[in-house]
Amino acid sequence: MTTHNARAWYALRRTIPPWYADFGIPELVEYCRENLIDEVISKVDSEEFTHAIPSLEWIDGYMPVLTRIKAALSEIGVRFSINPWVTVVHCDRGRDLKQTYPDIDLMMGHDGTQCRACACPLSPGWRDATKHIWQRYASLEPNVLWVEDDIRLLNHQPVLYGCFCDLHMKEFSKRAGKKISRKELVDALLAPNEPHSYRKIWLDLNREAMTEVVGFLERCVHEVSPNTKLGLMCSAPTSHAIEGRDWAAFTSALAGDQPLVARPCMSNYNEESPRGLYEAEHYFRLTQHCLGNDVIVQTEIENVPFTQYSKSTKFTFLQCALSFIFSADGVTMNLYDHMGTPMSMAPEFGDMLKHGKPYLNALAERCQGGKASGIQLLHSQDGSYFVKLDEGADYADLSADGHAWRKALEPLGFPVTFDISSVVALSGQVIRALSKDQIVSILSAGALIDLSALRCLEEMGHGDLLGVSIKREFHKCDEPIAAEEYHNSDFGGSEKTYLTLTLPDLGGDAKMAELELSPHAQMVSRMVDPDTNILYPFLTLFENSLGGRVAVFPIDIEYCAGAAFLNPYRKAQFDNVLTWLSRGRVPMQVSGGAYPLPFRIDHGDYSVVGAFNLTLDDWPKVSFRLYAGGKMPSRIEYLDVVGVWREEQMATCRIEHDALEVELQKEFASHSIVALTIQW
Repeated sequence: MTTHNARAWYALRRTIPPWYADFGIPELVEYCRENLIDEVISKVDSEEFTHAIPSLEWIDGYMPVLTRIKAALSEIGVRFSINPWVTVVHCDRGRDLKQTYPDIDLMMGHDGTQCRACACPLSPGWRDATKHIWQRYASLEPNVLWVEDDIRLLNHQPVLYGCFCDLHMKEFSKRAGKKISRKELVDALLAPNEPHSYRKIWLDLNREAMTEVVGFLERCVHEVSPNTKLGLMCSAPTSHAIEGRDWAAFTSALAGDQPLVARPCMSNYNEESPRGLYEAEHYFRLTQHCLGNDVIVQTEIENVPFTQYSKSTKFTFLQCALSFIFSADGVTMNLYDHMGTPMSMAPEFGDMLKHGKPYLNALAERCQGGKASGIQLLHSQDGSYFVKLDEGADYADLSADGHAWRKALEPLGFPVTFDISSVVALSGQVIRALSKDQIVSILSAGALIDLSALRCLEEMGHGDLLGVSIKREFHKCDEPIAAEEYHNSDFGGSEKTYLTLTLPDLGGDAKMAELELSPHAQMVSRMVDPDTNILYPFLTLFENSLGGRVAVFPIDIEYCAGAAFLNPYRKAQFDNVLTWLSRGRVPMQVSGGAYPLPFRIDHGDYSVVGAFNLTLDDWPKVSFRLYAGGKMPSRIEYLDVVGVWREEQMATCRIEHDALEVELQKEFASHSIVALTIQW
């Protein structure tokens, strides 16, 4: 990502309700001074006390509060931005928009469910109201005016997937060349096997219409305040693929002549487990990949419904650190409620921000602008155009997936990336959206393939490059499958070494395949019955006619990755197989304990490597093995808890076959980060 500032930028999202302004504005100013806040994003008409889309009278009554906030922040050098809580409205919550705006057309779901407060973005009445409201906001010339992630067509409760209102159906029928009912369209969208011709028409309509909608918002704002930047809160790209979003066109239309600011969701609105950080990283980095370069990225850290009862300060800090490791330009933090509760009721979050900033600054300085290395995952914004559905499919099945291998790779210590790598991990149906040349390129290098990707590749005519074919598919519980025998000593196994196939858990009934192997394919492991009799191949390897190397697991990893799939034998197996697939160029592996979240950020003359410990156990030591490409380390630095990079005297290094192994003889505490800089 483009580096816009080499430090940890704090943007606090804060609602000051009208009745709280006299106390809340001075409190906000003092909080910013004390806790090193760089920017305040004033939220308007938020959450519990929202009016859905507020009336013009309400907005006019609130404008003096926003004016006072801006003036007070300006005096202390803190930037002022505005975040209306709604654009078209997230969900009904019992509100009835027709009482305020009778001319606004409302969202309708694929199943005929009708919203009462969520507007259809094609509605002329919505556009008229929005222009008046947003130009009032723009008149204050905020640094950023944020568009919420409700600028989407799905998840507007009670509507799950929209919008199938009369306006949308009229436009679809025009493009289809005849009048089509909502039910006819939905049946066609979910038809099994080859995608119906209506699917492309529908996705194109949504793609073009939503791009035009955000272009309308940009014009509304920049007519009044040309220097205000537009901000975009982002939902999961897998969801946006279902509605056809073209990220480049969409973000360009919203940005106008100013840089776009984007707020990737990091999920984890509440804290349930430290391993939730895997989801935070995935949502952020996938969105970052879709946004491309030249976008100012400020991740979203949401602690709803607030206080330490929702999320600890430590988990919040880890999300901040994760953001800056992967080149975020800042973090936007929703740490306090929207009802006027004093921030002093939860002082621990301010303390965390103040004391943690030197550490976060040090991460930002070293990591911003670097390249994240790892095993490559694939994503295509066009995936939903090509997905083939089974009979009885749900609307959510239109997602092409493509990221499921991360659930196995990262907990075993292998970082992942969406950039080019020596190994590509294939799952889901994302491969259907790629050209033949792209697929051949992948299969000419190293490919880790699960059953879902194997189905697609076989069907698309690439079976001869895989070394196996699917003889039949079955559920594990259809037969007395006991375990996977990891028998091949050339890849770290031995006879009578067993891994459970109770995937993903004790009651699991995973889908599996019996494979037929070509003469030159080899087994790394095989399925056995309760008497250890050999049944079918499991993990297979093959070097194809293109010179590429392929590893095939005959299971859908999306439904099998989890605690049962992960264990020390699996780690050894992946280490050997990925080394073979990459011809010794595995970007990195972390060892020391279970459930790391590993990272490697490469710059020209140095790399930042490290991991998060996402368990409750301390690790007695930690080691990193990474492909060095012939380079030798000249200096290793360790980031200490106060944010200073210090030369590390306790690290031992050795080089073997272009792989550098760095072992750190320090305890790696639970819920902490270890970060090293390796100067080359």
